[in-house]
Amino acid sequence: MKNKLGKKLLAAALSAIMVFSLAACGDKGSEPAKAPEATPTTAAKATQAPAATNTPTPTPEPVIDFGGRVFKIGSYYDMTPSADEGALEAALADRIAEVEQKHNCKIEFVNLGGDYVADYVTSVLAGDPIVDIGYVVTQKLLPSLIEGGIAYPLSKLPALDLSEYKWRSDVVEAGKYKGENYAMLLKDPEIRYGIFWNRSLFERYGLPNLYDLVDKGEWTWEKFQEIAALGNQDTDGDGTIDLYGFNARENLAWCYLYSNGAYVANKTDAGIDINLKDKKVVEALTGLQNFTQNVKFRDAIDWSKEGWDSFIKDFRDGKYMMCLEEFWISYAYLNKADSGMTDDWGWVPFPKGPSATDWSCYGKENGARFILNGVEKPEDVALMYDLITDLADTNEEWDELMEDKLENWCDDAKTAELVAYIYNNKLAVINGVQGFGDLNSAINNMINEVSKGSMTPQTALETYQSSIDAAIADISNHDYNAEMQEYKVDEPAQ
Repeated sequence: MKNKLGKKLLAAALSAIMVFSLAACGDKGSEPAKAPEATPTTAAKATQAPAATNTPTPTPEPVIDFGGRVFKIGSYYDMTPSADEGALEAALADRIAEVEQKHNCKIEFVNLGGDYVADYVTSVLAGDPIVDIGYVVTQKLLPSLIEGGIAYPLSKLPALDLSEYKWRSDVVEAGKYKGENYAMLLKDPEIRYGIFWNRSLFERYGLPNLYDLVDKGEWTWEKFQEIAALGNQDTDGDGTIDLYGFNARENLAWCYLYSNGAYVANKTDAGIDINLKDKKVVEALTGLQNFTQNVKFRDAIDWSKEGWDSFIKDFRDGKYMMCLEEFWISYAYLNKADSGMTDDWGWVPFPKGPSATDWSCYGKENGARFILNGVEKPEDVALMYDLITDLADTNEEWDELMEDKLENWCDDAKTAELVAYIYNNKLAVINGVQGFGDLNSAINNMINEVSKGSMTPQTALETYQSSIDAAIADISNHDYNAEMQEYKVDEPAQ
């Protein structure tokens, strides 16, 4: 795997950003370290027997015996952790083996294949869940699998404290619905959308260093637009752009909204509420329209000759200066030992809008874990999962596991620093509206009118408000039981 930074350099960058994060953002970052246990005073020690002073009585660990139960964790692929994948996976593999031996159980990872969601639904409706814990994408979970009775509320299980440092806060928040939690995910640095940039091409064509702009507070929508336009190059002089400054496979509009603090979708105890009246929304849509109408960039895949990941591959191959993508492409495409990116690359958050107070990291969805409804003793399932995910005793040890991940995923220390800032300060946010089909479509139809310049933002908001309101009203009337029947298959995977 391509790796251009040493561990000491990365550790220094992470340490600096974590100190800065805590100083700048107070309790939004890492949880404070636990205070050391109080020790007896000198006078008190003098009155104590030596044995009591030197040999504190340990708190006995509760005896947990799962009675030989086989716990099954399922996905569309085999999620068995491998020590070859890094320190976090190695720690998870070791911890699973320890829990199996210590607590009399077996953890089995089940490959359900591509119909995994249908298998969840079919088996739960038949009264025999195919696995205890399943992988699921947040927009599939919320609201369908929750309203359809397939997901069990995690907040009813005392063993799971989802406020603990080991859980990803954005995924936990994304899995909240009507006052209950349904989703969890072990902490990792796989944050969502940001701007990947080709550092080699930027230097070759004399474009500003994006890291410098971030550090100076000058990474704004206006500067982004300027650089995207300057990055368009006609390298062979035929009058056609053959090196683009920017591509956006999807979600550019939503990144504009979130990077201006316009979060739009708010979940409530009754479901979801949409607020399009905030001035930040008009501001964001105006910024979007200004960009789309004044900068030539790629945002539409030609399906006759391109695949869904063609923009990613073309960025990797030096055909784009910048690329709007989720951070997972760093290890899946850019840092691969074979056919990886040969140019130097970097990552920065999406630029700030005029009303933003900090960086944002928008995500349309995220993979999560959930407990299937109807499993035997769900409290034991929760306890098992809590036990196998106890990989570190302190937040600092968790940060070391994150450091190891970032060392393998990043091309330079500055990318690691910025990614750490995002997850330490809980700036990654997953869109809550994606799973509500009609509502999501209504909002995106409005956004598309703005993006293509056929309506002003204010006119589009006024025009589409009634269809958005109708879609919200229809949520309570949606027949989720019928939707679950559409998922059913004759024979779930074994």
